[in-house]
Amino acid sequence: MVELLARLRFRWRLMLGGALGLLAAIATILLYSGSYFDKDPFTRFPAQGRVQPILVLSLSGDMGLRYGMGGVIARSLSADGIEVMGVNSPVLFRKRRTAAQVDEVIADLVRRAEAERGERKLVLLGQSYGSDMLQTGLAHLPADLRKAISAVVLVVPGETAFFRSDPSGLAYMGKPDSLGITTARQIDWVPMTCIYGVREPDSLCPMLEQPNVHVVALPGDHYLNHDEANLVAHVEAAVRRAPSPAD
Repeated sequence: MVELLARLRFRWRLMLGGALGLLAAIATILLYSGSYFDKDPFTRFPAQGRVQPILVLSLSGDMGLRYGMGGVIARSLSADGIEVMGVNSPVLFRKRRTAAQVDEVIADLVRRAEAERGERKLVLLGQSYGSDMLQTGLAHLPADLRKAISAVVLVVPGETAFFRSDPSGLAYMGKPDSLGITTARQIDWVPMTCIYGVREPDSLCPMLEQPNVHVVALPGDHYLNHDEANLVAHVEAAVRRAPSPAD
């Protein structure tokens, strides 16, 4: 009997180890395919068809631009004639950053987009984790970089911000690095649209009351009922109504 139990325990350990190994392999494949380990954070989505005088700098969620709504939005804008400079957020934030480093990353991204926009409007877009990092960094954006920005669009930003991305979500269970409202309320110098799901328990959007913010409440939770068409329509409307940049 003792020998039988020992064999069963050994087989159970083998099965458990195999299952864990398989899960780890699947997770690694997903991370690699989702650009998590890429060196270059940029993915280009050229304008197709009738080209619009708009450049969108878009920061993805923590799954990158190949998965999730960030890629869907970028491809849809591209198909409608709007060029998107996509940023895979996990590449820039897979290691924990300090608040000062977040500010520097966002400023560098804006500086790069400004150099490429030419006479076009520049709209900054962040989706999920990307929206958390975008609004955090914009709070302290140097004045000389602000004048080039026509509008900001935040898609499902959270109440809290963590300065390291984690597709598993485990890192987000601890103490946050920042509270979203403390930085977002400082962004009073540019038109901003904040889109969220009415069933989200921890959205930043309902907390934003400054006059430059337009809040859009959509059905569903953080995933907005997976209604891609509805989300894209609201994002594109916000992008298109962005005013011309100040001279």
